[in-house]
Amino acid sequence: MCGILGGINTDFDRQNLDRLRHRGPDQISLVTEEAPGHGTVTLGQTRLNIVDRRDIDLPVRVADSTILFNGEIYNHPELRTELEGLGWTFKTKTDTEVALVSYLQWGPECLDRFNGMFALAIWGGQRFFCARDRMGKKPLFYRCGPGRFEFASEIKAFSNLEFVSQDVFDLFEFCFNEHTLYRDIFALGPGSFLVYDLARGTCHTQSYWDIQHQVEHRISDERTAVDTFIGLMEDAVSVRLRADVPVSLFLSGGLDSAIIARLSGVQEAFTCQFTEFARTINEEKYARNLAARLGITLNFVRPTRNEFLEDLAAMAYHLEMPTGSFSVFPLYRLARACHQAGYKVILSGEGSDELFAGYVRNEFLLSDKHTSDDPKRRNYASMLRRYNGSDLDRFCRMASRSGLVGASLMKMFLAGHWSDRKSMLENICYVESRIFLQPLLQMADRMCMAHSVEARCPYLDHRIVEFAFSLDDSLRYRDGTGKWIVHQAARKLLPRGSLVLQRPVKHGLPTPVNLWMQGRHSFDRRYWNTLMTAECIKSLLTSPEPVAAEDHVPEPQLAFQGPAHTLEPALPLRRRML
Repeated sequence: MCGILGGINTDFDRQNLDRLRHRGPDQISLVTEEAPGHGTVTLGQTRLNIVDRRDIDLPVRVADSTILFNGEIYNHPELRTELEGLGWTFKTKTDTEVALVSYLQWGPECLDRFNGMFALAIWGGQRFFCARDRMGKKPLFYRCGPGRFEFASEIKAFSNLEFVSQDVFDLFEFCFNEHTLYRDIFALGPGSFLVYDLARGTCHTQSYWDIQHQVEHRISDERTAVDTFIGLMEDAVSVRLRADVPVSLFLSGGLDSAIIARLSGVQEAFTCQFTEFARTINEEKYARNLAARLGITLNFVRPTRNEFLEDLAAMAYHLEMPTGSFSVFPLYRLARACHQAGYKVILSGEGSDELFAGYVRNEFLLSDKHTSDDPKRRNYASMLRRYNGSDLDRFCRMASRSGLVGASLMKMFLAGHWSDRKSMLENICYVESRIFLQPLLQMADRMCMAHSVEARCPYLDHRIVEFAFSLDDSLRYRDGTGKWIVHQAARKLLPRGSLVLQRPVKHGLPTPVNLWMQGRHSFDRRYWNTLMTAECIKSLLTSPEPVAAEDHVPEPQLAFQGPAHTLEPALPLRRRML
């Protein structure tokens, strides 16, 4: 895992690269070289030594080409063997060198061969080739101008940032695809590559992968589907254990991380539990029960209000753009605990809910069997009154935080991702996997890398993503509940009697921020998003130097504080099915 930056005729210097040092504190390199007739090329990288822990020559060069690489190519041993059979030799054991040689051998088509999470930039003397992994787990931003091209792993690396409002952010409470909150700074989209041609001064982006809608080869046999899913998960977890450092796990009280725990055989895991939620949203008993059955040493992180105040500035600095989620704080604390325990790699369960229809909110779009005395229906009563219209209308009305006007505007952004040829479930899973997952991956990447910890997500192995979208709807959603296939796999994999197998509802990773800020239990994010937007802008526009995690934020900077009390919290809006 690394931080990268570079381009042609940039303002990047060592200070800019130092802002990415948290992504790779083990090595750092910044070089400049002439591009005759066109100016100066800059190539910078920080390195977190996970594969091949020795220091290596940076940047990595093969022949006349140079690569800057962030992420992991999990199948690099197999690719190395294939490339050696084609006559290539290697100087290091890194996947970085394998990625560069793969590009030299196969060109952009090499991306189809990679199983991993990555953002890379290859300089070949006449052009930059930049690419991002299929699901967008690793970030890459860029800025183009006359005779100038810049790219970096994080926005904070760029100079002269200027905040601009975005309709997409106002509607969704997060940015996705190419959108950012900073003028002329664009994100390279998930599953895309970019070519900057030096001679022509052109910047071209192109998608190389998308989730395909399976029509002719749908999987409908239950036993085949469950066995195939387990086999894919076994391999996805196995390749994500490839590291020259110990690997740990974020273990919640749900099935997603429980399956990873069972398949990975990790010896130590980390769980978050807020004292304020001990009687209402309690992960501890489920996590402890599973850890005991699997022989895992379990570490509990119990974040507090004072720690939230201490961490706010650093969280905003690393986050850069709000993601509309309270979970940024517990993730930050979990990653901090992993780092302090000596871990550089963590496994995490992101993606399962999006792929397999796990969010409870979608039950009301997919089923009409809820009675008036259904407690789930009562919690969503105000939203249910808006469920009229086409499938896309109904989804947007459910997702909108800005009423019916916001839903109409959201529909314009999502219409191109919604297909009348697909079922309601397929459309929901596609939009959630390709759009609504992006801020969660941004949050996971930034909060983990703030502490130099690499998060790996087995459920987002592209083979599992493609498998999910080949399933008959009934294998994802059945009898009013999502993630049917995950439930069936868990029953086969987990020890009999595990409490997670008996848990009806999983609550995600909620945080009592509103209790701390306003003195009331609520999961409404209106004030939270306002606060985080202001903090993110302030941290990037006024902090030329990196913000340390221990920097303290005085309490008066929080505008929405109030007295604490002991009301029971309402159910969070984004609950997850096990």
